[in-house]
Amino acid sequence: MTEKDISMRLIKKNTPLFETKVKNRNARSQWKDLTSLCVAGSLLVLSACDTVGTKQIGEVDSVDGPLGGVASDEPRATLIAQDILSSGGTAADAATALYFTLAVTYPIAASLGGGGECITYSRDTNKLENIKFPVGLAKNGGEIGIPGNIRGFSALHARHGRMEWSSVLAPAEKFANFGESMSRAQHAAMLSASSKTRFGEGLTNLYKNEDGTFKPEGTKIEQVRLSSVLSSLRTNGGAFFYSGNLAKSFIDDANSAGGKLTTTDLVYYKPVWEDASTFTADAITIGTSSGPQGALYQEIWEKMFAGKGVLNLDQEITLTKLAEASASSFQKYANYNPFGAGGMTSFVTSDNEGNAVSCIVGLGKPFGSGKIGGITGVVLAAALTNKESEFPTTPVLMVNKPNKNFFYGAAATGGAAGTLSSVYTALKIFAEGKSLETAINSPRVFTMGQGLPLLYEQKVDQASLGEMTRQHPVAIEVERLGAVNSIYCFDGKLFNCQSRADPRGYGLSLIQR
Repeated sequence: MTEKDISMRLIKKNTPLFETKVKNRNARSQWKDLTSLCVAGSLLVLSACDTVGTKQIGEVDSVDGPLGGVASDEPRATLIAQDILSSGGTAADAATALYFTLAVTYPIAASLGGGGECITYSRDTNKLENIKFPVGLAKNGGEIGIPGNIRGFSALHARHGRMEWSSVLAPAEKFANFGESMSRAQHAAMLSASSKTRFGEGLTNLYKNEDGTFKPEGTKIEQVRLSSVLSSLRTNGGAFFYSGNLAKSFIDDANSAGGKLTTTDLVYYKPVWEDASTFTADAITIGTSSGPQGALYQEIWEKMFAGKGVLNLDQEITLTKLAEASASSFQKYANYNPFGAGGMTSFVTSDNEGNAVSCIVGLGKPFGSGKIGGITGVVLAAALTNKESEFPTTPVLMVNKPNKNFFYGAAATGGAAGTLSSVYTALKIFAEGKSLETAINSPRVFTMGQGLPLLYEQKVDQASLGEMTRQHPVAIEVERLGAVNSIYCFDGKLFNCQSRADPRGYGLSLIQR
């Protein structure tokens, strides 16, 4: 099924959200007429009063020409981000709206209870920054972690957003309150992770039938308690979650599930802004996480690429070279689980001013603790050690800083294999000169070290496989290795931008033409 086929399944809804026209996208928007949202008896006007040039900020389709780009693991979230961009929003506005939509439509990985990090690029400041908001650990221990996502995206929007906070949260609130059809992305992720996930009573009631089977794709899922939380956040701001009555309600939920959270734990939780870790490939500056996962990305890149592709002196990145880099870089992590289990998700956004955001968020494992708060409806993250959680990957942005041109953004999931897949996709573009579509579709291989099995995707050609098995005699075919969401702007020009969600999943991207 194509991305267009997936998105067309989402169109017919009883309560449309935005007035919109079809332009520069690979799927029609599913929301057409409603310009205001009625939730809990109050009317929320989505458009704002500010204008930038001829753009009416908050008015869908007020932007002429290229919008920028979006790619994520869940189609509905991508479509919301697309409408934000067409309303004059920035990449940060789109990323914020996309995340809170995911919290409703893809809670297996993107619950309000989770955490993550983003890389941002602002053309005004010409800076690559890294904002971190991981799941925190309560001072007194316990089984439930401190949510980071709400603080993180509040800070992202405050620094780089343009649209009203209430506008970017409104779509998620509507979905939670009135219900939304479960997407294939969420359904497939649950099926894949079912053997690794503990389903508490709340999750069971939400996603399973009385006989214990999963509710089918397309089932309308209503989350009224979660809608109430989103309504409070929309009205009062993200900080409201960490103090006052809402904080007390969440603490009651968490501690009923085995947590030991206190008001102090929430009040003193803060996201951290840092300069992104950077390295260069000719004129391109590559920004990654300032943590170990960023250093790992750079290590793999430099083992595979001498840096001449940006100057059009193409260098072939073979699967044999990929296997060698994988074995060398991941040997020290051989006692980790190399794969993601579905507890993380990624997305990337850019706007028509050259700003970009790349993010990875998650619960550490699918549905975190497996429990939903009875008061708040939030899926609770477990307090996990590094080895208990999925192997971390890094968001990535690439820019030409002297010219202030955004070239590339990507984020990947899938554990250690996701990191390797992210590097490989980028190098197929920058080293070999391939298109984004060719790069992201290219078959992948992975190993955790010499003497360990070589994992390969079905489309790996037999000649390459034969060459690699001389060094890695045990070879195992797997369905997929990593999932990459990406935007690529050829020559750093906005009108040459394209985006792709990895075809190995059921996500969706906005495609520039």
